[in-house]
Amino acid sequence: MAPRLDSSARKRAILDAALPIFARKGFAATTTKEIAQAAGVSEALIFKHFPSKASLYEAIFLSCIDGDPEYERLMALPPGTDTLVQMIQGIVNYFVIELPSDPNERARHRLSIISLLEDGEFMRQVFEGIRSRFLPRFTASVQAAVACGDLVPGPVDAESGFWLAEHLCEMMATVCLSGGAIVPYPCGRSDLARQTIWFILRGLGLSDLIIAAHERGGRFPSVPSRSPPAPFPPEGGPDNDHPTPERPE
Repeated sequence: MAPRLDSSARKRAILDAALPIFARKGFAATTTKEIAQAAGVSEALIFKHFPSKASLYEAIFLSCIDGDPEYERLMALPPGTDTLVQMIQGIVNYFVIELPSDPNERARHRLSIISLLEDGEFMRQVFEGIRSRFLPRFTASVQAAVACGDLVPGPVDAESGFWLAEHLCEMMATVCLSGGAIVPYPCGRSDLARQTIWFILRGLGLSDLIIAAHERGGRFPSVPSRSPPAPFPPEGGPDNDHPTPERPE
């Protein structure tokens, strides 16, 4: 007889079962009956953990934040330049390196795209959740970097800069949803992540000297040694350490 799951594990099982269904069918076409069957539970049990289908939908997005040890580590850091750099590195690493290589994360991201193609209401909730959790520490770190002279304020305010960075990285993840190479980047994914961090931090107003110092301190993704470009990704999926040329039709 299988061991009885506690409340937390049962909630996790429901989220894991709901994710691929929502990602395949979207919010409107997915029923709680389908989710219950996939999770091996009753609809009543689903509503015990999630008052509505909308709350279940939102919980799928926020589950990648809540309880994540890296997120908790970042939120525990004091506001400052170092924290700002690490937060940008975390965003870039997730969208540019981790998400493209993880089928489950690609499914989660596909769900976000589907929600935007519908009425967008649930992604609005998700973004508001991210705003309330992440933005205060980000803004405080920008202000601290300005105060110590590491960052020169420009025409882009801290909140807009955060969303511009998020949107850039999210789009970079979106072009990887097929699991194949779409954009003809002239470098491997680790080097692409490094360049993206530079691009964002420069746009926020951080000085080149400070960015370079953090790179030397090991804050950026490692960059593999240069190798001749591979014309196509190897069989079995994309290789994150090789260039990603345009895939032929």
